[in-house]
Amino acid sequence: IRKTLEPDLVATARDKASAYEGHPFLIEAAVSLGGKECKEGLTVVRFANRIPLLFEAGADVATRVAQSKIRWASYKMDLKRDKIGVFVSIVSTKVPFKGTGKEYIGDDI
Repeated sequence: IRKTLEPDLVATARDKASAYEGHPFLIEAAVSLGGKECKEGLTVVRFANRIPLLFEAGADVATRVAQSKIRWASYKMDLKRDKIGVFVSIVSTKVPFKGTGKEYIGDDI
């Protein structure tokens, strides 16, 4: 993130590995602010098992949460004006993919 986007600020978080219905998983996330290569507004970059998900971004659970569930104003951020990058990675033996080509992650867990 730092090398490619050159953001002004990066914050990362990684939860400890856990399991759901016997399948282990790990969630990693990062938020970046500003940068030379970023566009204004919210950009969500999604990964499943360390591979970028390039299609159906609007249907993905990470995109929907970043757009509608997080109150960015409480962090004094303006979605229209600020350059905000959200990066989410899920690593698991059973990723809840949706679509015929494993294009996005569903929220039916």
